[in-house]
Amino acid sequence: MCFSATASFSAAVVLIPVGAYCIKKVAPLNKKYRLIVLLPLIFGIQQLFEGFVWLAIEPGGGGATRLPALGFMFFSHLFWLFWIPLACYVVESNTLKRKVMFTFFLLGAVHGLIMYVPLWFNSDWLVVELVQKSISYKATLLYDDYIPRIAVRVLYAVLVIASLLLSSDRYLRVFGVIIAMSVVISTVYFGHAFISIWCYFAAVLSLYVLFMIIRITKTTHEDA
Repeated sequence: MCFSATASFSAAVVLIPVGAYCIKKVAPLNKKYRLIVLLPLIFGIQQLFEGFVWLAIEPGGGGATRLPALGFMFFSHLFWLFWIPLACYVVESNTLKRKVMFTFFLLGAVHGLIMYVPLWFNSDWLVVELVQKSISYKATLLYDDYIPRIAVRVLYAVLVIASLLLSSDRYLRVFGVIIAMSVVISTVYFGHAFISIWCYFAAVLSLYVLFMIIRITKTTHEDA
């Protein structure tokens, strides 16, 4: 599979207008989806950042990867950790599940801030390099000496994917299954550049939101 600046920019070119369309379509429908429908747009912005990382890291690119990499990792190491649980919380109607999702939202925000903020103040804590023709983001975390990195990854997956799988909304549960499968594939086959490749897969899979909006629109019109 070919990962490159072209792939990242192409994903952005597709996802940003799709996201804008989803936002427009959800307005007259059920506003509980107002955060979920932002996924393609935001993933598109994240892929824009990675496109600039590619341009900087490739031969002749100048090597100035730090700022675009920090832009990319704002989403991968902070934003998604609290945004997905929050988006699921807004959709959810079950009181107990809402409490769990809100807890995930708070934990995700704290966990994300602890991972991401120190990267701004320690320039040597983030190393970006090409590994097997993919981008590898090697970040030092505050608790590297105390918590195994696999535990950090499991916590991340639980906060994000469990929020989707716990949802009473069938569309979000399906999306959760799809994202979980992408985690497994990225871990097994692309462990050398997991962050970059999983985010790319997740970005492409966020097109599912378009399908979701189309289905909701059709159901609404049929019930009208």
